[in-house]
Amino acid sequence: MACARALAAPRSSAPAPPPPRASSSSTASCSSSRLVARAAGARGRRDDDDAVVVDVHGATRRRRRAVVPRASSSSSSSSSPAAPSEAHAEPYSFFDLATAEFPADWRTPTAKVTYADSPLDLALMAWFMRKIAMAIDAPFSPADVSYDAFIALCFLQMRGRDPDGQRDITLGIMRSLMPPGGDKVFRKLFPTNKFSLELNATICKVVFAWMVGPMTVEKTDENDLREEMASRVHIKKCRWLQESGCTGMCVNMCKTATQDFFRDDFGLPLTIKPNFEDKSCDFYFGLTPPPIEEDEALTFGCNATCGTALDVGVEGKPCHKLRASS
Repeated sequence: MACARALAAPRSSAPAPPPPRASSSSTASCSSSRLVARAAGARGRRDDDDAVVVDVHGATRRRRRAVVPRASSSSSSSSSPAAPSEAHAEPYSFFDLATAEFPADWRTPTAKVTYADSPLDLALMAWFMRKIAMAIDAPFSPADVSYDAFIALCFLQMRGRDPDGQRDITLGIMRSLMPPGGDKVFRKLFPTNKFSLELNATICKVVFAWMVGPMTVEKTDENDLREEMASRVHIKKCRWLQESGCTGMCVNMCKTATQDFFRDDFGLPLTIKPNFEDKSCDFYFGLTPPPIEEDEALTFGCNATCGTALDVGVEGKPCHKLRASS
């Protein structure tokens, strides 16, 4: 108690009378209290959130201070900017000489990508159009080369022919690309392995861009080897499907013909998976497709944008230009 009174006594200018002499036990207790107070004070300085209270007997207790949260720097700043528009221009095809203009809503089913064909792409288009015209005995003028004219010829190719007849014309045109014996040389040079599949995916991205638009090569393990490799070619929005709108043209003259060509002529499996909703498509090099009669592509109906469509939106009604599924 003497120690407590000594600590609590106020200072004054007059000298204070000497305190009564404390016993040795009181002196020890007072010294101990001062040491505990200094130690507790040091702990209190290290912890800004706690206040340390020490009583005269050396016991300590903590009183939690109210912590006022600091205002974050983001609270004073303006809200984050909106996501940038997806509208963009993209170079593609040989030497990136062609350009595709993607609108902001290009992923929606009815949005259209616009294209500026390069002279090299127009030359390939003219060559392909001439081949189709010769096969179906239709007129062709080199002065009338455009993608619209190309699509018009493709519809003529379908007229009066069943799915196999439509496919066979495309197969004949693709086979005319090879010199005699070219298929045998290809099989020897490019067996079904990772190198061959990735190389063909890379070639596809460039060689067929004039027909379908910009593509990307992506990694996948969807192949017969079950290995991850860059053997998937993703068509962002197929130009052929966008401009024709025709489910039957896509399946009969592209999907079936190209799969059969790679399997029968090159000995290389290929599965093509079109998406008739957003008009994207994926080529899986090295993946064996199911028999065409069992392919889910035969279950899709006519597209509303096709000029020859029937029964659009009727559930369970496939496109009338497709073969019957099994």
